[in-house]
Parts: sequence; C-alpha cells; structure tokens
Amino acid sequence: MNLLATARRAGRELRRRMPEFAGSRQMDLLAEKLVLEVLQEAGEFFVLTEESGAVMLGNEPEHIAVVDPVDGSYNAMRGVPFYALSIGFADYSPEARLLDVHTGYVLNLHTGDEFEAEAGRGARLNRRRIACRRTELERSCIVAYCTGSSLPRLEKLLSSAKRVRTFGSAALELCHLAKGDFQAFVDLRGYLRNVDVAASLRIVQEAGGSVSVDSVGLSRIERLSVLACCSGMEEELRRLLQP
Repeated sequence: MNLLATARRAGRELRRRMPEFAGSRQMDLLAEKLVLEVLQEAGEFFVLTEESGAVMLGNEPEHIAVVDPVDGSYNAMRGVPFYALSIGFADYSPEARLLDVHTGYVLNLHTGDEFEAEAGRGARLNRRRIACRRTELERSCIVAYCTGSSLPRLEKLLSSAKRVRTFGSAALELCHLAKGDFQAFVDLRGYLRNVDVAASLRIVQEAGGSVSVDSVGLSRIERLSVLACCSGMEEELRRLLQP
C-alpha cells in the first residue's frame, strides 16, 4: 500500500471540500468523516483521530493512521490562513509509540503546500527535499507556546532568541522548522496531543532535526510536551530551559 498516495488523496478531497466546511461549527467532524472514508477505501487501518478517538477500519489492520483533520481549526474558523491536515502512519501494534510513526504527511489546507517524509528517505515540500537550517540562537526564530505556569521556565530562552512566533498550528509550525524557516519549536505545557504532531515530528527528523517528546502511545489520545530543533542546538536549549 502506498501510504503517501493515500494521504495525498485525502488531502485533495479535503481541500476541495474545505470552503464548505470552514464556516461550520462541525468543521472538524465533517473533515474527519471525509478522511476516514478515504482511508477505508484504501485498506484496513487502526485510526487514532482527533474527534472520534480510536476507530478500527477492518479486522486485520496493517497500519495505524494518526489523524488531525484540521490542525489549527481556530484559525480556519476565523479566516486565518494557517491550518492543516496531518496524517502520520505507523506499523500496527497495540504497543506502538509516537516515535514509531514512519511516514508523515501535512497539507496546508489554505495554500496547498504538501510536506511529507518517510523514514530514511528525507523530507520534502511539494516533492522537493527540505532541511533544517541552523543558526546561532541569538539570530534564530523560534516557535514557543507558553502559559502563566510555563512562562518562568521559558524566560531565558525567549530572551535569547532573536524572534519568537506562534501561529496556532503545531503541525505546520514543525514543518516550517523542517523547511528551515524556524530553528526551534517549544511547547512544554503538556497540552499538545499525539494526533497534532505525529506526522510533523517524522518530517522534522527526516529533515535533519532533533526531537524530544514525552513517551506516549498511539492507542488513544494522549497529551505531551515537545521540544524540537535543528541538530546541534539541543544542549543549549536544554540549558536555557532548566528551572
């Protein structure tokens, strides 16, 4: 089974229907239904998806599909052009973990840009290879999510980077790290879910980036913290994040 071809097909169908979904309060459910239909036509999957949780498509699934049909739905509902379909694939096992995802696909539903990666085969944007781009931290642009409780831990890092951005779609932000637009992504709130980042973490790794995440499974929705960056920056970031 060509997993990326299946993901691309889901992306094409969802992007075609997105204008009618985007204004609906049930946008996520409608988008999820469409993606599940495409997966069911393609084969047998265990699906972990944002709205419905664990869904079994068939009796003997070969793969796990980890789906966020609209990552950044708040943006989509308000006309902010930064939201995405995210699908990650792992070999089926009840014990599968987040970093077992070997194939990732993220589609910017506004622009049509496709980020994808397969383990050992690099990362691509619109079929062209991409790579993380390291710079000195004082010249870097980083993505950082923080709340009142996590702000003290982030203070030294935020004051060390040249620029800090937050766009509201972790899947896309991590892909832009893989593309070289950002140098780090930090979310220590324990608020992100495995469905949000399953695909994009693989894309970052295949682009030469470093990923540090809580060890979570793929049998149910679980929350986690994420630190991702260009390789070679890990030690400095961890030092600045020390309490």
